[in-house]
Amino acid sequence: MTTASSEAMQAQTFKYWAFISYSHRDKRWGDWVHRSLETYRVPKRLVGELTRDGVRPKKLFPIFRDREELPVSADLGSQINEALTQSRYLIVVCSPHSAKSIWVNEEIKFFKKLGREDRVLALIVAGEPNASEGKPGFSAEDECFPQGLRYRIGSDSEWSSVRTEPVAGDVREDKDGKTNAKLKLLAGLLDVNFDALRQREQERRRRLMLRVTGLASLIAIAMFLVAVYAVFQAREAKKQRKLAVAQEHRAVTARKSAEDILNYLLYELSQKLQPIGHLDVIEDVQKQVETYYKNLGFSQGDPNALNNWANLLQQEGDRLVAQGNLGAAKAKYQQGLGIAEKLVEEAPANTTWRRTLANDYLRFGKVLKAQGDLSGASEQYQSSLEILHGLVKQDPANSSWQHDLSTSHSAVGFALLAQGDLSGASVQFQRSLEIMQNLAKKEPDNTGWQRDLAESYKSLGQVFIAQGDLSSAKAQYQNVLQIQQKLTKQDAGNSVWQHDLSLSYALLGDVLENQGDLENAKEQFKNSLEISKKLAKQDPGNTVWQRYLASSNDRLAEILQHQGDFNGAKAEYQNGVEIMQKLIKQDPGNSGWRRDLAILYESLGQVLRAQGDLEGAKEQCQSALETAQKLAEQNPGSGELQFVVAKSYENLGYALEEQGNLNNAKAGYQSALETCEKLVSQDPNNSDWQYGLAEAHNALGALLKKQEDINDAIQNFRASLEILMNLIQLHGENPTLKAAQDSVKEQLGE
Repeated sequence: MTTASSEAMQAQTFKYWAFISYSHRDKRWGDWVHRSLETYRVPKRLVGELTRDGVRPKKLFPIFRDREELPVSADLGSQINEALTQSRYLIVVCSPHSAKSIWVNEEIKFFKKLGREDRVLALIVAGEPNASEGKPGFSAEDECFPQGLRYRIGSDSEWSSVRTEPVAGDVREDKDGKTNAKLKLLAGLLDVNFDALRQREQERRRRLMLRVTGLASLIAIAMFLVAVYAVFQAREAKKQRKLAVAQEHRAVTARKSAEDILNYLLYELSQKLQPIGHLDVIEDVQKQVETYYKNLGFSQGDPNALNNWANLLQQEGDRLVAQGNLGAAKAKYQQGLGIAEKLVEEAPANTTWRRTLANDYLRFGKVLKAQGDLSGASEQYQSSLEILHGLVKQDPANSSWQHDLSTSHSAVGFALLAQGDLSGASVQFQRSLEIMQNLAKKEPDNTGWQRDLAESYKSLGQVFIAQGDLSSAKAQYQNVLQIQQKLTKQDAGNSVWQHDLSLSYALLGDVLENQGDLENAKEQFKNSLEISKKLAKQDPGNTVWQRYLASSNDRLAEILQHQGDFNGAKAEYQNGVEIMQKLIKQDPGNSGWRRDLAILYESLGQVLRAQGDLEGAKEQCQSALETAQKLAEQNPGSGELQFVVAKSYENLGYALEEQGNLNNAKAGYQSALETCEKLVSQDPNNSDWQYGLAEAHNALGALLKKQEDINDAIQNFRASLEILMNLIQLHGENPTLKAAQDSVKEQLGE
């Protein structure tokens, strides 16, 4: 564009900074671009500079979004024409859908005819640029650039043969990624160098972290100085009796100031640091508080000081759990719980301390559950529930107590779920959900209530999954995802909410996978994995996020495995195994981590078997079985762990059978069958266990058929078929059950 044209553009008054053109099938990406651009704050050092579009603003607002395409028989409407005319830039969301869209192409043509060809930007979200021109490895169907992006407009206002290459950001993981793609668009819109903008963005994030850590350090130093001064003044008061009154007054004042700073660090700053997600910063602040609290000293007879000390111990326990150190967390929780029990014993009418005690029981129960002590965990949860029922009965209108009661019901539900009591778990989760629905309805702007409402939906969804009711589970998880997306939209920098969103994508993906919708399931898992990688990279010391990254690897690998991409599945499983092995080195007693590792070993063995690496498959299956057996021996009441043992026996049997070791394979299938029969006898309503029993019967039947033991083979096939038919009658015919039923019928020759 000529200088005169640029000056004309500057002189022209535009209503919109940019117009977003996209196919209605890419609405999700259109929404993302619109939200990302309008909420972006331009770095202060760049604001006010003169660019080709005039003075650079603080925000790019407003952005016009073409929400829906026009009917095929229509021309571009006057409103669309007007919006294009009133827009400085055109942003085209590029995908195979938009490449085929008549109206995306027409919008590009109209905009270029305005003489703004150099103000067209592209965002690639799917497909491949220039694939329609014989690009190796791609077909014309993969083309993502509309014709209008690939050619210039001629003097006759039609497309010429002159090629053009638009400025394009590419959100795909192996290209720019979402963050850099967004920055490329912003660089074009702001008329600034991309590398300079990226460095400014990184610098802004570093400054934010420096402010947080610097604030914590300054407050800690100030607290130390005030604390030292308080101690010094107290000692001087004893030495100088003549100045006792004045010195004592100064000491009390200084001590009060020190305690105020301590309380700020203990409560307010702690809450502000939590969403950032850096456990190292949180740990540093907690250690400073603990050190200076000890230096300052406090009376064992001062209940408020004791309560603050107990609160610090519980916060340290929370941080240690997140770091994966369950043993140290348990010790902190026990110490804090002892203080809380003492306070309630001395002042049973104090509702604040009774509530604190209930939450301390809850924390202690969760760490016991993580260590595999389900009976101990259940005992703590019941103690919490008893206190909270009493508080709510005393004041039903107290929202905080109602919320705590909901949390306790949920905790009891998870303990029952782990023990295989699905009906009991369902009752507890339903009670929790009803409370949270009422709270969220009363206070719709309370993000804490909204987040916990999502957790209640999620818990109930897990019961539906275990019962085989996929449709009901899907409905619950869609509720969860809707809430989490709204929360993260409000605060994209909240790491806790980002983790929740990642888990929501994964849970919905699980249901879609079980329903046979593999492509949509894979999309959900990729969304989940993208967030998990960022969180794990952001805070490598957070073992919760590291463990969840391994879980995200596992979920995506399972989809790739189903689709026949064994190399891709193998790589994801190996990534998960590596993460869990590192975590277990930190805390060998963490039963949850060891369970995850056993499942990953088992899954990796299945892939190796599919690739023909039978020896490698056998090795992984044996590792899975050994790990699961040790866990089950330590936790004989855990039906979940017993089921992992059964599946490990079955998968080891498959590997041995393919190696020709039929007798040992048969023993593996029989062990799997016996374990599943025991589990089903304990809880006949558990669909997962029922399906596992059907698979064990089928595996044993197939081997017996191979050994020409036809009568016993038929008996096992019939037993498997009966279970599958009951499950289909109960839950409907989903692809997994249908495929299993067809396999058994084929064995029977039906």
